[in-house]
Amino acid sequence: MSKELYVDLMTNFCKLVKLDGPEKIFEGNVIEIDGVDFYLGYNQETDPEIVVVYADFGTPAQERLLDAYEALLEANMAIYGSNSPAFMLSPDKRVTLAYHYRLGQVSAEQLTMLLGTLAEQAKEWRKHYFLEGNSASQEKKQAHPGALSR
Repeated sequence: MSKELYVDLMTNFCKLVKLDGPEKIFEGNVIEIDGVDFYLGYNQETDPEIVVVYADFGTPAQERLLDAYEALLEANMAIYGSNSPAFMLSPDKRVTLAYHYRLGQVSAEQLTMLLGTLAEQAKEWRKHYFLEGNSASQEKKQAHPGALSR
């Protein structure tokens, strides 16, 4: 049943964002939405009720690395909670934001909105790494896309 929900979600999502079909996602490939790479994963063996969303935020400038990582840790603290999104480093040291959604509780429309919002946030993060142009409270609010329907 869960696998069917995942296949239906990805099929409907692909129709909404005009991808040829969900095969690319099923094969574990990244998809690009508005210039940002996303991985949408599902593992029937380990967590058959969950779809994971990973958004590639990129890498901070080397001279801002420590400050950027500190800002991300602060953002993680602000959004910490059960099944909350979290910033992490991918194996190739790219900043990634991860979400977990329970199948049947997220629609293709909500997933599309989430990825659009995350793409906007990733592009903003790439400009200033949550360090410039915003007050601390605005940075934490920007870093917390949890205001979306989950």
